[in-house]
Amino acid sequence: MTMIHLFAAMLLAATAPAAPKNIILLIADGSGLGHFTLARNIRGEAYRIGTMPVVGVLSTECANRAVTDSAAAATTFATGHKTNYEMVSVDPKTLAPLETVLEVAHKRGKKTGLVTTAAFFDATPAAFAAHAKHRYEKGVDEQMLRSGADLIAGTQLEDYTNELSPELAKVAAEQGWTVVNTRAQLDAAPHGKRLLAVFRWQERNLDQPEAPLPVLAKWAIDHLDDDPDGFFLMIEQEGTDSSSHQNHTSDLRKALTSFDEAVGVALDFAKKRGDTLVIATSDHETGGLRVTETKQLAKLRVEWSTTDHTGTMIPIFAYGPGSIYFGGIQDNTDVGKKLKEAVLAKP
Repeated sequence: MTMIHLFAAMLLAATAPAAPKNIILLIADGSGLGHFTLARNIRGEAYRIGTMPVVGVLSTECANRAVTDSAAAATTFATGHKTNYEMVSVDPKTLAPLETVLEVAHKRGKKTGLVTTAAFFDATPAAFAAHAKHRYEKGVDEQMLRSGADLIAGTQLEDYTNELSPELAKVAAEQGWTVVNTRAQLDAAPHGKRLLAVFRWQERNLDQPEAPLPVLAKWAIDHLDDDPDGFFLMIEQEGTDSSSHQNHTSDLRKALTSFDEAVGVALDFAKKRGDTLVIATSDHETGGLRVTETKQLAKLRVEWSTTDHTGTMIPIFAYGPGSIYFGGIQDNTDVGKKLKEAVLAKP
């Protein structure tokens, strides 16, 4: 190696961003550029996503369709590979399990967590801790409880109550999960235990009033932050997708506000620490949302073009060590690959 090459290598090493100790991935399900535009308008100067310095866009097609669903989309983030529509972290041809970033983080000795406003075994969280030919396949919830996850929070849709089924309660007990169902239990949940927070389902998967997403985000971070090796945490707002499927603008506004506040919780933690990568993104666009203006009042107006998913590219925002790698135009699989690399890298 010549002196010039040696100097260049030293300069590159000196300027390369450090690897993160912790990773927080936040997903506003079903949100495209129109959704994030609306969120910025709603939040104004309080818009926390707007403070994240690295911005990119992602393509979203899955292995067998031009327009993806949440299971296949989350699989790309979780594994770095594409799969077929409605498959959960399996190879689309062989159905062999695809290793997820949560599983990699668990092997690496990090704590791991999954938080959602939907059923805790819904497609997005399931893609990080389960493997199935179909997202609604029986046993996905049990797989998640047998995974390397240390903390899971969401709702339970089976009977529209906050009670686990007897079968699932048995698995939870066998796997050492402490189950909490109320805000008081959430606040008193012991540290150092596997925690499963299951709340009553809310229409359009909006926040549980007792434990809204920003509260769950802080709770999860507090319980994962005691691991010297760091943690990986996925936080999902499902209300953005469900509201968009129903073209329910007022509930979409609530979900977008909640998501941005949860991002703020993650950013506040990261800015105090300096060792945490925060990523805010979506998995696909829903509703074909357009942001226009009213002709008479010249105010923002939301218009919908469909109740289905679309193939529109989605934005991604990043902050913290390693954030530079998430800028620009990328395929959604690039996110999963880079998350795995970040988990394996030594801080």
